[in-house]
Amino acid sequence: MTNASISVVVPVFRSGATLPALYARLEPVLSACASDWEIILVDDASNDGTFGAMAELHQRDSRVKLVRFSRNMGQHNAVLCGIGRSRGDYVVTLDDDLQNPPEEIPRFIAKIDEGFDLVIGRIDGGKKHALHRNLSSGLLQLLVTRVIGKPSHISLSSYRCMTRRAADAMAEYAGAHVYMPAVMFNAVPIERIDNLLVAHHERQHGRSTYTLRKLVRLASYLLINHSSTPLRMVTMWGLLLSIISLVFAGYVVLDVLANGSTVAGWPSLVVLISFLSGNIMFCMGVLGEYIGRLVQASGASPFPVFEERL
Repeated sequence: MTNASISVVVPVFRSGATLPALYARLEPVLSACASDWEIILVDDASNDGTFGAMAELHQRDSRVKLVRFSRNMGQHNAVLCGIGRSRGDYVVTLDDDLQNPPEEIPRFIAKIDEGFDLVIGRIDGGKKHALHRNLSSGLLQLLVTRVIGKPSHISLSSYRCMTRRAADAMAEYAGAHVYMPAVMFNAVPIERIDNLLVAHHERQHGRSTYTLRKLVRLASYLLINHSSTPLRMVTMWGLLLSIISLVFAGYVVLDVLANGSTVAGWPSLVVLISFLSGNIMFCMGVLGEYIGRLVQASGASPFPVFEERL
């Protein structure tokens, strides 16, 4: 047992049936590791009675702290909200569906004590998700590597342990759209991050609420809110189109000088104008997405907290 304190942050969404089992497995593990610990459950506006199950756990054990969102903001916002309210020397984040075995927590703490500030679970044998979920997660990991410079040897998962200073650094993020890997790699030096091989179990109840739409939204958070990659792509695309248009214009001028003007060139002109107009609209759409998110970030809280029991 360590004299340090431990905080466990769990984003919760429509998982009232699994919470008692999660607490039953967390409590002995945490009690064996530290005399001072807390579990922070962040309800991402489940609206199906899940918060009632959370309240029962809080009544049974005051070390179970509750946060409730007024509207659904996504798992990453819920995790960062819980990290910001944590007080432990070690902060652990894990899912609410028992796919992350709580019994791995002592191994995370031992790895942190080797001199790291952030340890991320590397799933042993692959995640127990549907094929489309695993493929989309792999694409997201590739995007993180390309966009924010994640080392290729570092694997991502929602099972993590961090020091107090790493948690405080992450909690300083104030944007409206949270993507945790980007927040983590911006807050903690890469040499202070490592992986730990952990198990990943089958889901105990229900099915994953991560739809393709949500995964696409996460990718947009990474690309637009944590990088300027789309703007750079639009700039390069615009430059390429300008060069092509200039070359085509030179060809048209030379053709007119050599052969004279004919009505036969009219279809080419219409196609060219349509092509360029479509690309202009596309570029305006990308810029509009950036402007819209800037407006959201200036006026909206990433954590619409309706109720807290801390």
